[in-house]
This record gives sequence, structure tokens and C-alpha cells, in this order.
Amino acid sequence: MTAPTMASIVEKAGVDQAAPASDVRTGGAYRWYVVFVLFLAYSFSAIDARVLTLLVVPIKRDLQLSDFEISLLQGFAFAILYSLAAIPIGRFVDTSLKRTRLVVGGVLFWSAMTMVCGMVRSFGALFAARVGVGVGEATLSPSAYSLISDYFDRGRRALAISFYAIGYPIGSGLALILGAALLDHFTARGPIEMFGLGAHQPWQMVFIAVGLPGLLIAALVMTIREPERRELTATHGTRMPLSAVFVYLGARWQLYGMLLGSTALIALLAIGTSVWYPTFLIRTYGMSTAEVGFYFGTVMLVCGTIGTLTGGWFAGRLVRRGQADANMRIVLVATILKGVPLVIGPLMPTPQLALAFIALGTLVGQASQGVLLAAIQDVTPNQLRGQVTALTLLGVNLVGMGLGGSVIAAITQFGFADEGALRYSIAITGAVVLPLIVLLIVAGMPAYRRGLQEMMGASTE
Repeated sequence: MTAPTMASIVEKAGVDQAAPASDVRTGGAYRWYVVFVLFLAYSFSAIDARVLTLLVVPIKRDLQLSDFEISLLQGFAFAILYSLAAIPIGRFVDTSLKRTRLVVGGVLFWSAMTMVCGMVRSFGALFAARVGVGVGEATLSPSAYSLISDYFDRGRRALAISFYAIGYPIGSGLALILGAALLDHFTARGPIEMFGLGAHQPWQMVFIAVGLPGLLIAALVMTIREPERRELTATHGTRMPLSAVFVYLGARWQLYGMLLGSTALIALLAIGTSVWYPTFLIRTYGMSTAEVGFYFGTVMLVCGTIGTLTGGWFAGRLVRRGQADANMRIVLVATILKGVPLVIGPLMPTPQLALAFIALGTLVGQASQGVLLAAIQDVTPNQLRGQVTALTLLGVNLVGMGLGGSVIAAITQFGFADEGALRYSIAITGAVVLPLIVLLIVAGMPAYRRGLQEMMGASTE
């Protein structure tokens, strides 16, 4: 059975009309300014999401939580309502020229909920606040990828998306570095009375401090102008009814199954490893929170940035040389090469070796981050990019954030019944998940190449 073409299933409908920026403002330096602002928003979203990683010990102590409950706060709390919000957010992105307004609202909401995390005094309240952070952050990437794809053509899109994507490793690294510094600062000051709500512990003050810059980020996002939509198949200004969306994606289940499935599994491994590696370093080698925050944060910041930008630059170069499937080739090679350091790193006898191997794994692994997201944009029509990105991030949240940390915690708590076995849980997770990712990508590469040919034959600039 032949898959229905885009032209055969779209129906004419106007996108919300606002004056798109179709002149010089979409080119040159301005489009890189847009990427920079979105990068800043992504960095601060990572700080607000990941700062909890460094606060595990004081939160466990003050709220009397288990490792498994902490894992729910780190991951599942983000995923639970994102599951409901993903499709409406994607539909809004695909059918509206008010994408920047959505991001502004999301920034303000997740920043406020991050500050609320610093005012709660129970597991339930903290879980609810973390859910709010996740819902707010769910507005960012579907809008960002859609905007960036309208500002950049295929030959430069991977680098632009990679530049945006480094916001997360940079933010994750800063969350540890700044989080450690803020925790030391507020610990030295002791509990602080604020808002008439009683004494706030140092870890609570950290949440409040990292949430405050959201006002500035929201103001910067408001300066982004809507670009003219590009790569619309069929007729410019069309959109698809929801039923046709599912028909289109269902007819290409091999393509999107590979792309969304591999993204979710990569996220499971990356998020699970990164949220528990600091705790592993503390438990196994007796490192202090400040030491872990500085060294592991530096690894995430430096290696994550270099790896992501290098992958995007190299992919763009290969695409311009005629290798249309370069993005997924890089994802496949990076997944294979990062396997050894990610699996054996936690088993090293010294913290220096453990950090060296996670640095190597991060450097190589992050090369796939931006190009994988660019690959999804390259085979997806403009009318579907927000929704497909939302589905992608739904998988990242449910499988990556929802299960990544919890799988490792469950192996430790229910399998070994020993907190000191965390290192083995991290290694086992990598040894099982990495081969699954490789098999999934290899099986889906023919469908990916067909998708590229279809888009290049059907799209119009």
C-alpha cells in the first residue's frame, strides 16, 4: 500500500494572520540573534529543571524521601502532565503565527513554579510544583524548532538547531556549578525567613534564586519576530486536520517509529545517567557536593557544548556535499562510539577515571543531540513540525525523564537493595539500552532516506 502524499490529505485553511517577518529581518545576523535568545531560554529551562540533581541529599534529609521518590521528582513529575499538554501545544505551534507568545507564557510559568519549589514543605507539594515546571518548559522546544526551521534552510539548519540544543548541556552544567555555589552561600547564611512563610532551608533558597531570571528571559523572547513559514507542502498557508495528521504519521510508522523511538531511548540513557552520576560520585568516592557540582558541571558544560556544535557543523558540511542522510549517520556512529565510556565509567576505581570516561561519553554522545532533532525537522512538513516535535518531546519526557532516573533507582533499590550499588545500576542500564538504540536506527534508515526524498520532491520554499 502506498503512503498517502501530503497534498492528498491536507485541506485548505488559513493560518492565523499576523505580519510575518519575510524581509531582511529573517536573514543575516538577526536570525542568529533569534537562535541566541532561544538558546538562553533553553539554558535557563535546563537550570530550573536540573538544579534538583545537586539538591538530592538535603531534600532527602529534610523531607525524609527514598531514592525512588527522588527519581519521581527528577523525572516523572515532568512527564505526567506533559503527556496531556504535548499535542495541544504542537497544534498551536503549527496553526498559529503567535509562537513567541506561547514561549513567553511558558517561560514565566516555569520560572514561577521553580520558585514555588522553594516554598513547599512536603513531597506532594514539591511533586506538584515540579509538574508545573515541566508543563511550562513543554512550550519551548516545539516553538523553537519550528521557528529555527523557518529561519534556516537544510544546509545550515543542523548547526542552528545544534546551537540551540547546547543550551541544555550548558544549562545542566551551570545548574550544578551555580547550584553548588548557591547552596554553599545559603548554607553559610542558614535558614532565611521569607514571604511570611517561615524559615526557608538553603536548598529552598536555591530554587527561588534560579527561578528569578525568568522575567529577563521572557522579555528577550518578546523581541523575536515571526518568520514566514517555509517548506510548506501542497499550498502555502495550509494546515492539516487532526485526523489527517494521524493518517500521515501512521502511513510512515517505520520512519517516525525510528526517529521518536531512538530519541526517547537516547534520552532515557542520557537523563538517567546524568541525574544519578553526581550522587554516584558522592556515594562511591566520598566527593563533596561542591566538588561534584564543579567537576561534573564542567564536564557537562564543556564536553556537551563542544560535542553538540561539532556534530551540527559536521552534519551541515556533509549535507552541503550531497549526503542527505548525514544527520542520522552521525547519530548512529555517535551512539556506537559512546557505549564503552558510558558503561565502564561508573566501574572505575577512582573519581578521576570515572569523570574522564563520562567526559568522553558526553563529548561523543552530544554530537547526536542537535543533528537528531534536525533530522526530524528535515523529513517533516512545516504543517506538522510543532506536533511531531511535541510527540518527540512527549517520548523524551515519558521515557527519558519519566523512566530514565526511575529505572536506575529501581535497579538500585529493588534489585540490589543497596544504595552503594548505584554504580552497577548505571552501567547495566547503558549496557542494555545502547544496543537497542543501534538496532532501531539501523532498521529505520531506509525509511529515513525515503522520507528525505519525499520532502525534497514535495516541499516548496
